[in-house]
Amino acid sequence: MKNSTISYEVKEKIGTLDSDSTMPKELRLVSWNNGPDKYDLRSWKTKDDGSEVCGKGLTLDREELFSLYEILKNLFEEDE
Repeated sequence: MKNSTISYEVKEKIGTLDSDSTMPKELRLVSWNNGPDKYDLRSWKTKDDGSEVCGKGLTLDREELFSLYEILKNLFEEDE
């Protein structure tokens, strides 16, 4: 089995969904493995040394994020 290392660079922290958690879910703009920037929604934890550990999450390109926005907008319009 090939040993692969995953690298990432956080380009922007956009927002936090649950700031009271020890591992809050955040929306960030992230480049994974030097690839194009993607919108990333997952849990992140800052360790004592300042490094971060990420949990499982969802990565979306701009078009997918817009589609999710439209779905959520329609969902909430139905509730009105």
